[in-house]
Amino acid sequence: MARIKNQHTYSLKNCQGGTAIDLSGKDNHSIIGVCPHNGSRQAWIFQQDGDQDEWFIKSSYSGKYLGIEGNPQNGTAVVVVSNPFKWDVKDSDVKSAKGIRILVHGTSFSLDLSDYGNSANYTKIQLWGSGTWRQSDLGTYRAGFR
Repeated sequence: MARIKNQHTYSLKNCQGGTAIDLSGKDNHSIIGVCPHNGSRQAWIFQQDGDQDEWFIKSSYSGKYLGIEGNPQNGTAVVVVSNPFKWDVKDSDVKSAKGIRILVHGTSFSLDLSDYGNSANYTKIQLWGSGTWRQSDLGTYRAGFR
């Protein structure tokens, strides 16, 4: 079982590309992969909803929620949205990847880097059939922490 704690703040690093989930500073809407720096744009508060696998993921920087544009399918853009958006957080089922999968609730579509896990900075985060992330607990996030 994923070791996510309710109301804790985490940074999320992709197991393949090594970049972290980051709220774009260009538009404060897009979600991209950037070299991990543990800044506030990479700090995500996990809020439990119902059962142990169901979560809302809130940006520590903007107060908006991790969500999607459109319907869940391969290539759908991951963005921040005003209203809570439900995710399922589970242990990875991807071979040789130890971490978690963050899936749109009730689907098999998870967060992943576009272009087959491209590790370049500013790579878009999209939905795909597989994607594994490692979480780093930032506890109660403070600017300049770590």
